[in-house]
Amino acid sequence: MIKLIVDSACDINSEITNNYDIEVIPLSITIDGISYLDGIDIDTHTIYKHMRNGDVPKTSQVSFESVSKVIDKCISNNDDFIYLAFSSKLSGTYDFAKKIIDTYKEKYTERKMEIVDSKGGAGGNGLIAMQAIKMIKRNLSFETIIKQIQFMIDHIAYYFTITDLEWLSKGGRINKTLGTMGNALNIKPYLTVVDGKMIVSKVIHGSKKTIQTLIRDVKIGTEKFSNQIIAISHADDLKTALNVEQKIKETIIGCKTTIFEISAVLAVHLGIGGVGVFFLKEKPEFYEM
Repeated sequence: MIKLIVDSACDINSEITNNYDIEVIPLSITIDGISYLDGIDIDTHTIYKHMRNGDVPKTSQVSFESVSKVIDKCISNNDDFIYLAFSSKLSGTYDFAKKIIDTYKEKYTERKMEIVDSKGGAGGNGLIAMQAIKMIKRNLSFETIIKQIQFMIDHIAYYFTITDLEWLSKGGRINKTLGTMGNALNIKPYLTVVDGKMIVSKVIHGSKKTIQTLIRDVKIGTEKFSNQIIAISHADDLKTALNVEQKIKETIIGCKTTIFEISAVLAVHLGIGGVGVFFLKEKPEFYEM
């Protein structure tokens, strides 16, 4: 049996957790000197409550205990595993977990173990995870699943926008001047992921124009592969997510959609309000709607 492992920087929803067997390794969040495991000790709504109260949470990578606990479970169940990890350019999680897994490989040579740098996270990883689980259920080989995951990593698109620039500024992802002036002038950052790094590709004036840009880019990006599942993640902004979902369904004929709420660890960095859209620019060899 092959087990899929993700970390809490991967957006998943009840559709996935209720129907598929997946292991989630939590990253950590610290507030006022107290450390919490994302999704176990603290959830996204609690993080937003702290942020609205003026607290500034900090995040850290997965712990040795969290990683080894999941691997030990796989070993005891005689499971091989694939760990789809948060981008190595955004967190130390991949490099840290890889070192742990390498030690297990030396001890348990009969087991197949692999960690893959997703070069992303959030809804992008959620989409990849959904397809990986389906490939596991179809009993595809370990090597084939790894190859298909890598194809999806290389062909996935990330587009997202944030309502409030304050938290991007606090996290050092944009300069403080843009953070302060941007909110006052109703300027919205338009972000993407390039080679595993999150960048502000442009700034747009006004929410309406920002959503129009988002839908336009999704339409262009799915021209080669429209009959797919498109993921929408939101940062405490379900209303906008539903609006974007409706526009996508009206624009991309034949697609399906799924909505995620971003994890607590991503909420710390992205702040309150905003949506992201994730899709594949080309169709993998194995794909299920």
